[in-house]
Amino acid sequence: MSDDTPNRQIGGLTPRAKTQDLSRLQARNRTEPKPETVQQPKPVSVKSVKPPRAPSRKSATVVVDSTARMTTYLSAATRDRARATYRATSHLEGDKSWSDFVERAILAEVERREVSHNAGERYVGDSSPLPVGRPLG
Repeated sequence: MSDDTPNRQIGGLTPRAKTQDLSRLQARNRTEPKPETVQQPKPVSVKSVKPPRAPSRKSATVVVDSTARMTTYLSAATRDRARATYRATSHLEGDKSWSDFVERAILAEVERREVSHNAGERYVGDSSPLPVGRPLG
């Protein structure tokens, strides 16, 4: 054998220093960012706010005070029919969105049932959960 063999070394990235402190990567060792100052809105006096008007009983006008998410199940045929109706008539009826269309449809049925079963008076609403599953009997 000859002594002319080159010194072969594996090249690549240099190794990390073994003394590097990695504790700063743990969440408990991070410094908290300084909170930004947020200006609070000025309080509004109660006297300057007008109460909302009650919607007319004869129209399906929707007064939106806040929105809530609701999940319902219906047949695919009914859903497809409702979507087709919405697409074909939303510009004629002034629907702002699919949710607006669904809300107006539910409100029309609610008002019909109030007239039919409660002498036109509103039922008192609440946010308690409805019974789940099929009714017994």
